[in-house]
Amino acid sequence: MQCIQKKVFNIVFGYCYIYLLLFHNLTLQNMMYRLLILVFILAAAPLQAQLHLQQLAHVPNDSGITLAGCWHHVDSIGNEYALVGHRLGLDIYDVTIPTTPVRRFRVPGLVNNWREVKTWGGFAYIGSEAQGSGITIVDMRQLPDTVLYKVWFGNDSLENMIQRSHTVGAEDGYLYVYGSAAPNSGAIICSLSDPWNPDFVGQYKTNYLHDGLVVGDTLFGSEIYVGQFSVIDISDKTNPVILATQPTPGAFNHNTTLSKNKNILFTADEKPFTPVGAYDISDLSNINLLDVYYPSQRPTGEVHNVRRVGDDYLVCPSYQGQLTIVDASEPTNMIETAWTILGTSLVWDADPYLPSGIIFATAKNEGFFIYQPTYIRAARLKGTVTDAATGLPLFNAKVFVETTSNADTTNIQGLYATGAPQTGNYTIRAERAGYITKMVNRLLQNGTTVELDIALQPENVNATSIGNNDQIKVFPTLIKNGFWVEMPLGLTAKTLIQVYDNAGKLILEQKAQQKWVDMPNDMPPGVYHVRIGGFAQQIVKEN
Repeated sequence: MQCIQKKVFNIVFGYCYIYLLLFHNLTLQNMMYRLLILVFILAAAPLQAQLHLQQLAHVPNDSGITLAGCWHHVDSIGNEYALVGHRLGLDIYDVTIPTTPVRRFRVPGLVNNWREVKTWGGFAYIGSEAQGSGITIVDMRQLPDTVLYKVWFGNDSLENMIQRSHTVGAEDGYLYVYGSAAPNSGAIICSLSDPWNPDFVGQYKTNYLHDGLVVGDTLFGSEIYVGQFSVIDISDKTNPVILATQPTPGAFNHNTTLSKNKNILFTADEKPFTPVGAYDISDLSNINLLDVYYPSQRPTGEVHNVRRVGDDYLVCPSYQGQLTIVDASEPTNMIETAWTILGTSLVWDADPYLPSGIIFATAKNEGFFIYQPTYIRAARLKGTVTDAATGLPLFNAKVFVETTSNADTTNIQGLYATGAPQTGNYTIRAERAGYITKMVNRLLQNGTTVELDIALQPENVNATSIGNNDQIKVFPTLIKNGFWVEMPLGLTAKTLIQVYDNAGKLILEQKAQQKWVDMPNDMPPGVYHVRIGGFAQQIVKEN
């Protein structure tokens, strides 16, 4: 996990909100700082051109045609197909032999750069943002010999009103149309009891939905223009009910996917410099952000669609030509374990769901790609960073895994968690302002977690004076509202004054050049410890 030090950073996303976590104190500001760390690391780290993604095939775009969304299909005799949306319609590729994909059919559509497709019961449902495109329905039950198609514009009270859409979904016998031009359109829900003739049954109208994920009786809506995801009860599809909403890291939620155990929701925001978020949704009254992930190769290019496959691997087609795989089995410590670069344009989507296990992806300008992935667990690292003089935990110490893009900053308990994409001997670097940087070599192995506690020596304090309480002047020691300090010999104005409670929890800190320390009014009476560099002294707060 790479949660980063706190700082005021409210100008980037237009407003600031802070997520307070029980485990890793992750904030929106942390995410931006994490991005800066990645940029600096990548400038020096010798990254490979690809890892754990073997290219099997590449079909360049036809002249003037850009690609969009994609999905999968398997016919009645087991042949595998990639359904590839593009500017002029939908191509159906036979990828049964993935090294030699064959285009079987092209289903035409109105000219538009946006096109999405999903499948149900042998039928494909295609949406586009072109006005008048409706929903194209493709009967694929006669593949590989032929396909039939027609365009549907709605029925019943929405007769001829579904003129376009941004995305579509098909799940458990229902069609979901998102971003339609129909009045009050968030999600239009239609029964597919007759897959050739969808039947309108209900509608979510509260907010515009850019996309949606349906799992059982729950719809996770991407309310992109509100800046949040929503959790919607659709057990009664005639009357969807909001259960919860949650702002996302970039306040521009594009899509979501759910962990295997259904407790973690992963989100992607379509805005540069924004990460995938991992949210604990096990308690909808207390949703928590656990970790964030940026693509390692080009971290300013955001993930466009996040797809979960198997035991919580995330397949991440991204901006700036990136395709990555993330081990999210520990959602508090997501680690990228595979990557490749398809070009420079948006990798619109990727599909990992065919029985053969291949991944196919659509790069908007470069074409259609097929990969053989290797899914592998991350080589994880965790531990505590402490002050070597006092033994107290250090907050905001940074721990880097050299030659990788992975780093973390300790939380208030001094805990960190990070890792590497593959087995190897790594140099671990720990640093914090006011302390001597420490380098430690460790063997990290895929599928295991190494525990490494690191003690940092304070700067500018000789070994004989560390922990000598007589060297620090704090007065009074029996306090109500605050106290004065006198800086020990050899320390500078950049040194921090830190106050810990008796359990070792950091309560406050400030630069030592400020001689007066205000104690917060809500701090309970009791014993506290004041530390400056390697010196510590006890104080007692009265009622």
